[in-house]
Amino acid sequence: MIIHLIHYPVSARRFVEPLVKSLNAQGIPSELWLENKEGFQEFTAAIDCPKRFARFDLSANPVVVLVRLLRLYARLLKSKPEAVHAHQTRAAFIPLLAALLARVPIRIYHTHGTPYLGYRGPLRAALWLLEFLNCRFATHVVAVAHSIRRKMIQHRIVGPSKCTVLGEGSACGIDLAEFSADQFDEQHKGKSRQELGIAADAYMVLYVGRPFRRKGFHVLLAAWQNVVAADSRDVLLIAGCTQADVVKAMGEPVRGVHAFGYRSDLRVCYAACDVVVLPSFHEGFGYSLLEGAAAARPLVGTDIPGIDSIVTRENGLLVPPGDGQALAEALLALKKDGALRQRMGHASRQYVEQCFDRRNFGRFMVDYYHQIGIGGNGTTNATSVRS
Repeated sequence: MIIHLIHYPVSARRFVEPLVKSLNAQGIPSELWLENKEGFQEFTAAIDCPKRFARFDLSANPVVVLVRLLRLYARLLKSKPEAVHAHQTRAAFIPLLAALLARVPIRIYHTHGTPYLGYRGPLRAALWLLEFLNCRFATHVVAVAHSIRRKMIQHRIVGPSKCTVLGEGSACGIDLAEFSADQFDEQHKGKSRQELGIAADAYMVLYVGRPFRRKGFHVLLAAWQNVVAADSRDVLLIAGCTQADVVKAMGEPVRGVHAFGYRSDLRVCYAACDVVVLPSFHEGFGYSLLEGAAAARPLVGTDIPGIDSIVTRENGLLVPPGDGQALAEALLALKKDGALRQRMGHASRQYVEQCFDRRNFGRFMVDYYHQIGIGGNGTTNATSVRS
């Protein structure tokens, strides 16, 4: 039995459930362990792979950490898994340490991003240490992007031989049947705009994420004010935040910003938009950009590890993190050039089809497991490692 652990139900549904289902389908018994968080029952209920609930998220309270560690240790002793596969920085610490104490022979740390890169001072040092310890507790490390792997090696968090990347990166690729190209043509774009109440001739930028500074939320709102004209109908559509979040961030409403909180199916938003933007200070693989690329949309992101694996010169524009002027200029450049948007959108879709088809990632994971001694023997060429 392989136990995958990820604390956040939304991330569990999006990133780990597909892997667990694929592993079971290919003969490697696997379970998903996650936290049963209040307010996320919709996402939890939708997960239909084998799952159990546990508390293992890291806490600032050392007593809570100790209690969660001991309880998880006891459960692992009882379950006796062949391997533990822990996802994401904060939520991997307790599972990996508990697995080490329980003598689980194979302990995989799947890093979805390196948060320390987005901070300075003591917080950066603390997050670097957490990343370092996760890698020390693990027997193997998987990174979601080649640039993230290179940065971890450069910063002495992990050795080259211990860390790998599956294929061209990402947590589990993208389902190209769910994101079929016909859903994002001009006809569907018009219908989606009608559904969302957005003018057919408006320039529409889409941001999918939470109202966090690390996501560049404040930078984006400030930059947008230099993009939208006083008399225009242009729209910055925000999924994952509310209008109250916008007012809290800026002190007042921002012209042209439509924020509607969580939405379980974002395909109508991708179909309606002209550009997808993610101005994070640190990121894993940035799935909103990957989904935007699958929707054949041009991308705008920050030039940081992870995002630089999705946004290329052909499919979008990269700007320095925290540079609101550069972000506004990039959005304005795409606003003014419809032909450029079309070329970049076409390149986005091609890139996703060539490199991030989810059907390949299930095979990559199985091959990787076989390579490290899980579920069979053999070698693989799926673990693409670049220097």
